[in-house]
Amino acid sequence: MAATAAAAVGSSFSSSIHTLKYCIRSKHCPSDVPLLRISSTRMLASTSLSSRIEQLSLNAISSKWRLLRISAAVAQEEVAVTAELDAATLVEDHQEDKGGEEVLLDEEAESVVNTKLYFGNLPYSVDSAQLAGIIQDFRSPELIEVLYDRDSGRSRGFAFVTMSSIEDCNLVIQNLDGKEYMGRTLRVNFSDKPKPKDPLYPETEHKLFVGNLSWSVTSESLTQAFQEYGNVVGARVLYDGETGRSRGYGFVCYSTKAEMETALESLNGVELEGRAMRVSLAQGKRS
Repeated sequence: MAATAAAAVGSSFSSSIHTLKYCIRSKHCPSDVPLLRISSTRMLASTSLSSRIEQLSLNAISSKWRLLRISAAVAQEEVAVTAELDAATLVEDHQEDKGGEEVLLDEEAESVVNTKLYFGNLPYSVDSAQLAGIIQDFRSPELIEVLYDRDSGRSRGFAFVTMSSIEDCNLVIQNLDGKEYMGRTLRVNFSDKPKPKDPLYPETEHKLFVGNLSWSVTSESLTQAFQEYGNVVGARVLYDGETGRSRGYGFVCYSTKAEMETALESLNGVELEGRAMRVSLAQGKRS
């Protein structure tokens, strides 16, 4: 409809122009010839139609911008929701990881319980099999490591023994720490809790040397023999570190000088387990 109105206006305007040109050239313009006669009704209709078309166009543009703004708002909201979900997921993952780490730490803390024992002052001839035989009287060891010198291959006189539990460790310590084995007093304790190195037997300044002992005499039997003459603070028979065999002599300590002198006078030359003992004052460095 708009196109028809526009065509009518154009046609009227074109004919009026031709008439005007004729009047100008001939200098005579008939009074009955219409010049620019355009129907006011058509003009108003055309103008109203154009205004309506422009209004529709503006409305369409406005609707388009409104749609664009709504789309942008929706996209922004989607981005915000996605970001919140991502953040929540990260927090949950972090908490799960943290929980897993705590479980691992707890498991590690439980597995760190020490069940390794130190065996010191071992005879040099004792190997892993022999040490296992001693320990198995009380509990079964899981692992035994006797340490050897790299150059000589000789035992260094100590070992590490791994047990199954703390209870097994305590039982072995109670029964073997301080026990005499092949002439040597064993030292047994947890590997991570070293004990201060005490003397192998109590000593005093009232000390006697006892030689020519029978090979069968032990520290206990020596103590009993000298106990009759006073308070024996400590007695020890010395053994060969490699063979574990007695060296045939030992030391006895008393609490007083008088007791020591009495034992010296009474026991020198006395037979003990088939051999006559030689008793004298201990000289030089104490053993």
